[in-house]
Amino acid sequence: MAGACGGSSTPIDTSRLTDREKEWVEFSYAHEKNEDTRRAWEELPAEDVKSYLDQQRPGLCADPVALMQSLKDAGYEAGEMQEYKEKTAELIC
Repeated sequence: MAGACGGSSTPIDTSRLTDREKEWVEFSYAHEKNEDTRRAWEELPAEDVKSYLDQQRPGLCADPVALMQSLKDAGYEAGEMQEYKEKTAELIC
């Protein structure tokens, strides 16, 4: 289904994303701790994946302190938080 559409290793339709955006979505999905969030990503059509990423990008990129706090609140450990922050900056900011 979606993996085939976007050529990705996740069940998310990344067909409307750039290579760097696809890599970030795949990384984020693989590290997501909340199963409800994972299922929500899986159910989005390609245009909504792109739209959601575009809406989230300012918050993810503009305030790294808030991003780190959000990750901490979600149960991520320090090393995971740092890796997530670095991947976000590298791929979508």
